[in-house]
Amino acid sequence: MIKKYFADYILISQAASPPFIENGELIVDETSGKILSVLKSNKKNYPSLEGSGDLRTIIIPGFINSHTHTDLTIKPDDKTPRVFSKWVISLMEKRKSFSPDKQNSLRIKAFKEFVKSGTTLIGDIIPIDSFYNINAPLLKTRLVPKVKGFIELRGLDPARAPEVLNEFKAFYKEYNDILRKNENYFSLGISPHSVYSVSEELFKGIIRENSRIGLKIAIHASEHSAETRFISGRGGNIATNLLSAFNLSKFSKPLKTFSSPISYLDYLKILNHNTSLIHANEINDEDIEIIKKTGANIIHCPRSNAFFNSKKLPLKKILDRGITVSLGTDSLYSNKTLSILDELRYAKKIHPDVSSKDLFAMATINGAKALSFPNTTGTLEPNSYGDFTVFKIDKTMKVNEDNIYDNILSFKKRDIIKVVINGNVVYNKLN
Repeated sequence: MIKKYFADYILISQAASPPFIENGELIVDETSGKILSVLKSNKKNYPSLEGSGDLRTIIIPGFINSHTHTDLTIKPDDKTPRVFSKWVISLMEKRKSFSPDKQNSLRIKAFKEFVKSGTTLIGDIIPIDSFYNINAPLLKTRLVPKVKGFIELRGLDPARAPEVLNEFKAFYKEYNDILRKNENYFSLGISPHSVYSVSEELFKGIIRENSRIGLKIAIHASEHSAETRFISGRGGNIATNLLSAFNLSKFSKPLKTFSSPISYLDYLKILNHNTSLIHANEINDEDIEIIKKTGANIIHCPRSNAFFNSKKLPLKKILDRGITVSLGTDSLYSNKTLSILDELRYAKKIHPDVSSKDLFAMATINGAKALSFPNTTGTLEPNSYGDFTVFKIDKTMKVNEDNIYDNILSFKKRDIIKVVINGNVVYNKLN
């Protein structure tokens, strides 16, 4: 079945010049979910988006939230620790108290917020012991984004490495066929959590297993200066607070020490074009060169980093080195909202030397690369999936190649009137 969408402006691709079509018509095959064409409307009396009345509108690629934790859709309060290690302890304690029904309700709450704020694809970190039935949320709400689900693996005790690996292998064997049948909406990744929660033996086992199955990898790395102190053998609050809280004090000093988490991951040979480094705000010039050399990418979560008063990511320097950077909100437990629009505006505030165009790329096409969906989402070119958001715009707004991205960053959640995923409307504010 063919569906046509009309808008005053349709942003097709940042690579095009101009990147948009004025008075455009976007045609989607609702069965395949693919875009068939985007062209200038030949209608004499150009209609705005169907069902929007006299509103002027713009269609843009759906936002991509490259890093979040949907099972932590809970807001921090005045008692929530801001010291990183104590915050991790508090979230682990909260996770223990959540029943499966509670976890599912938190995820559905997150899904709704993502879609209503224009996000069509997320990278969700999922603990292996609380993997969710991907069909259950779909039965309860249409407000579900596409998901790259990174199965989180932990185990600092090297003796536990075989057990954790066997658990993952059993999980993968059980769910692989189910996941393949839902690959238009859900695909799998793997997330060895971090250098302070995964032993060298487990890291190496994950690398061996992944050489066989080829999943996308995401690792929390250099999120906080405490990680550098830990991996360099200087202790710090990860060693004194976090590991002792989980009876892991005997592993508080690594057998091998490194100058940074990035240098340790490079030693492990886990960094390549298939690896995302989540946060990476506490990095130095040597780390940047390692990331460039290996082809790894970075997922930037600026508001979450600010929550801990962490060092600011040297974004302009990283982009100038040609490193791919995408954008994530992290969980609601270290952020105010799950809106990528809010994340974009905050990123613009703290990175004034980075253009709105580059920031928009981080929230769209770069996110598609980070989550292994290049050329299929994050763009509205023919043969990409019909994943897009429709915003109402002011009647006086004139969009051109120079101001289109600044205009987009000025939009608010309330300006969203439709969200479409795989060619199907999943949110319609007009109904």
